[in-house]
Amino acid sequence: MKSRHILLLAASFILSVSLLAVIHHTGDPAWLKSSLPAVAGADGIMWQVQTTFLSVGFAGLAIAAQLFAEAPLAIGASRGRVLSFIGAGWFVGVGLVANAVIAIETIWLPSDLGMIGIAFAWFAPSVVLLVVSTVKLMQLFGHPSLLDEVVRSSLVDSLSSRLSEVSRKYADARERLEGLFASEGLMGVPKASAVTLRVPVPAGGRVIRAINPKIARQAIDSLGLRATEGSPTNSAAAEVFLSPQVTLDIEPGDRTRLGESAFRVITSNALDAATTGRIVRLLQSSIEFEPSGSVTPDEETDREIATLKDAIGTNLRSGALATAERALELLGHVVRGVWMAERESPDSSRRASFTRRDWLFRSVGEVEQDVLLSPRVADVFVGAAMTRAIEAPRTGSTEYVDECLRSFTRLWFDVLRHGDPDFDSVVSRITTCVQNLAAYSYSAAEESDDLQARGTWAMVELVKLALDAKKPAAAKIAALELSALFEFDRGGSSRSHVRGGQLVLSGWLDYLADKHDDRDPADASLRALVTPRGTWSEILGARAAAERGAVPFSRWDWWEMKSTTSSGVQALQLSHYIDRALLSALASSYGPLPPADDQETASEYKRFLSILTDGDRELNAQEDGLKRRFAEAIAKWDAAEDGRLAVEPLSQTRIDALGTALRETLDQRSRLAAEIPVVEDVPASANTSHPILGMNFRVPRLYLVEKIFNQTFADPTELGRMIAQGFAEGEEQRIVRELRSLRDDVLEPAASAIRSQIEALASEAEYYILLAPYGGLDIHEWYSVEFREVLESVTHIETGVLDGEAILFDRRTTLTSCRKPEEKEGLSPVDGTSIAMGVFEDVQGGDEPQVRVETGEYFAVWPGDAPRVFRFGAGAVATEGAHADEESTDPAEG
Repeated sequence: MKSRHILLLAASFILSVSLLAVIHHTGDPAWLKSSLPAVAGADGIMWQVQTTFLSVGFAGLAIAAQLFAEAPLAIGASRGRVLSFIGAGWFVGVGLVANAVIAIETIWLPSDLGMIGIAFAWFAPSVVLLVVSTVKLMQLFGHPSLLDEVVRSSLVDSLSSRLSEVSRKYADARERLEGLFASEGLMGVPKASAVTLRVPVPAGGRVIRAINPKIARQAIDSLGLRATEGSPTNSAAAEVFLSPQVTLDIEPGDRTRLGESAFRVITSNALDAATTGRIVRLLQSSIEFEPSGSVTPDEETDREIATLKDAIGTNLRSGALATAERALELLGHVVRGVWMAERESPDSSRRASFTRRDWLFRSVGEVEQDVLLSPRVADVFVGAAMTRAIEAPRTGSTEYVDECLRSFTRLWFDVLRHGDPDFDSVVSRITTCVQNLAAYSYSAAEESDDLQARGTWAMVELVKLALDAKKPAAAKIAALELSALFEFDRGGSSRSHVRGGQLVLSGWLDYLADKHDDRDPADASLRALVTPRGTWSEILGARAAAERGAVPFSRWDWWEMKSTTSSGVQALQLSHYIDRALLSALASSYGPLPPADDQETASEYKRFLSILTDGDRELNAQEDGLKRRFAEAIAKWDAAEDGRLAVEPLSQTRIDALGTALRETLDQRSRLAAEIPVVEDVPASANTSHPILGMNFRVPRLYLVEKIFNQTFADPTELGRMIAQGFAEGEEQRIVRELRSLRDDVLEPAASAIRSQIEALASEAEYYILLAPYGGLDIHEWYSVEFREVLESVTHIETGVLDGEAILFDRRTTLTSCRKPEEKEGLSPVDGTSIAMGVFEDVQGGDEPQVRVETGEYFAVWPGDAPRVFRFGAGAVATEGAHADEESTDPAEG
């Protein structure tokens, strides 16, 4: 009874006693004494009769309670529901209050009117409730199906409501912590220098009610940096700071274990003892516990499920299969009901997923371990699994459907691996059940398709598990059922899943044979059963249905993974063997090859073609014809793709990206031409025989169109960087040639000579530029600390134009230049540069659609008013280089 019902009975008791007291003191009415006089002692007799009825009712309840030890009534929620169904609470409550009221009237407050009142108000209702409870109890135990339904609904409702209540309760507690602690998936891998402080739980065996966010925030805030007096200001003594992160290893609703980590504090530096103690105290004090002795709803539910599992096991071993079957059916209803309740739960923590996936179906799996007790017991489990699987699609949860089908794979593997010949009938029944599930149809098409696909791949798993158990005969039974599925629906999606499963199994057999695995049956008839038949189009569609990660229920991509105690990398090769099985099936099949109408199909054909041409194996006539068909389809696709690419308009966005990359590359590098004074007018004395630096080249059209063709992404920024690099080197080559022409004598290429010249410049050194090869001159002193310090007084630029030579010159007066974009039709200046660029579609011929990119810069350089140049290098090398430069033509000049 609920608390409000108890309060109602208490109020009724007080009211009844008060009325009896009033009647007793005012006396009975005259008409009652004359018309309905009471027999002396009648109230005592009524008290005795009511007490007798009450005793009989209690005795009946005691007898009924003895039946509660039988499954499935051994669970507390079931007992409570049965007592509620028969109205035992109202009978006991009303009967006891009625007995107390009659006793008070009989002993202390006798009256005729009071006796009549309590006869109608208390005596009669208690007798009626006793009769109703007895009738309902007899009806319940006389109809086992009604009892099962009552127990099932009671258990599911109580467990679901209990979990929903705790989910809402602890979900609110978790919402208060959002954004406070670092997420495990988002915090990344801590750096090697990071220090982790683990804060243990303050007490073990307690249930966490909540975590106080204010106290936790106080602890996190105290981890920041603090201003101190006299802190060092040099960079070497600066402290490395990593934003502190605090992760939560516990959740509201968890039961703590002694020594368990509650928080992890990750900081850039180790905390001192005082700070560590304060952080530990604050974080531990933020944990709020439920009262001692509290039991979590998860634990209470787990105990009741454990009681049900024990009852199932006990009845199975005692031979009470009917009772065990009822309890097993009840367990299935409980799993389904709690699963559905958890799906709608507001609790988004890891507990919801754990409760559904691990705890619920682990319970079913643990019970099914008794399958080997006898073939009759195995039949009970198979029947229960069939019942769950048929109803599974109506839940709308594919995870639940998969877990129901997984019961068949567990039973199948246990029977094959450990069962004796008496279990052969169980093997046939399991394959028949899975076949029926795959062919089962609902009125809703989406449910039918889903169960058909998952049932088909469950049959595939049966074949694979039979091979694992080294039972090729059972594998052939399942493979035969698989090949017969949807045989007359050849064009449907369900048959495509059948062929996909056969492809995977064919690849698996090839894998086992190639690896010399002892599970390889080496059975030609089994290989024939798992070889898909159909047209080329149907077999290729089956490969798409068996794509890795897209297959329902089965995880064939895990088949080749080996379980090891240590972590390691394994090469997954099964997908390659499936492709080889596909090619073998195509070679023995018929029909036209579907054209490559999209990039995905073309890429797939290229992959198949590479498998056919891989290795030294000689192809037979069918394989050679298949190879030719693939090559023709690929050639048609490439030609059509080139045609589409040729008419695809150029993207101004990508052209702008090319120009942006050109400008950014020039801005980021040390550009020699930018250090030389620039004027607008070129004097007549300047050498302007080849004033234009330019590039004119062809590139694939892919670089400058928006769409991607042939799965090839061409980045226009690569072109921009290449153009910038070429112009920078062309400018440097022209500048170096002009510098060499200003100074014929060459100084010794020694660090001491260069150092002396730089030191002689004194304060003028900041206006000088030292040009050197990439990496400097090939002399030991170049890398000394003293010489590097001297280089800091001048502008040091390295270039690929020089080799074994260095040039020191005054950038103010040695050279003067004129730089501007080339003025030519079709070329436009690139913003922020002195280069003009144009893209032209006048390219003819070529293996692929191309465009022409032309760039130009007017760049003239001549001696300044007072040239000052110093050259350092081997005389012979420098002279030959100068003559060679004078006779050569700049490859970037137009």
